Amino acid sequence: MPTVLIVDDDADHRELISLALARLGHEVVEAVDALSAWQVLDAGGIDAVLLDVRMPGSSGIELCRRLRSEPATAHLPIMLISADVNNHRILAAMDAGADDYLTKPYLRAELLSRVELLLARRGTTATKPSTAATAALLAARAAVPRGVQIPLPRPVRRTA
Repeated sequence: MPTVLIVDDDADHRELISLALARLGHEVVEAVDALSAWQVLDAGGIDAVLLDVRMPGSSGIELCRRLRSEPATAHLPIMLISADVNNHRILAAMDAGADDYLTKPYLRAELLSRVELLLARRGTTATKPSTAATAALLAARAAVPRGVQIPLPRPVRRTA
């Protein structure tokens, strides 16, 4: 039975996700911020992480980046969840190493489907890299300059 860590400062949101995942048979662990999330992760046994983007202290994007920089959590499936649909925020989350980004409001079925996909990718041996591959991935991530603005495509305006 997979264990999913939910990191969100909003108790109602944590509870809604927890109930939905528990109905699927998942164990759920909750944290209210990045610091408490690290304490949970240090204890081990987490199979996937769902992060809110906006939290007090470190944001979900910052926590995601830190998780990706540590060898023990570099390949942990991570989904960011936020009401922020700003393209730059979504790109920043993906640049930080997020596997998925779900915008609020969302359908419970969509959340559950995406969590199942995250967990399915985690379970395949093809996605479990060797130690050398992990080291190379971490070195490549460290070499990429942060804060580089990626130009977004201009909206296409169609006229009849």
